[in-house]
Amino acid sequence: MQIFAKRLRELRKEMRLRQEDIAADLNVSRQTISKYERGDREPDFYMLNRLADYYQVSIDFLFGRTPLKKINYPLASAMKPELFTRIAEKGDWKK
Repeated sequence: MQIFAKRLRELRKEMRLRQEDIAADLNVSRQTISKYERGDREPDFYMLNRLADYYQVSIDFLFGRTPLKKINYPLASAMKPELFTRIAEKGDWKK
């Protein structure tokens, strides 16, 4: 999980933010952000999604699975966002 911690810290520094700024925006303590960046603590799935959204990167980037900050899904951009919500609510991906 060290790559995750490193990427979080790099993203914060790129945006010229302090840990306090991110903590306030995400409604967590500064110590929580610090522990994520040191690799002393791992976020749950909900916080992982919030961090990816906050930094506008993919979760794959945060985990070091890709060097690309955002994954481009050409078909997804042509689809309506409410379709994703309906699919997620119904659980249609399980079929």
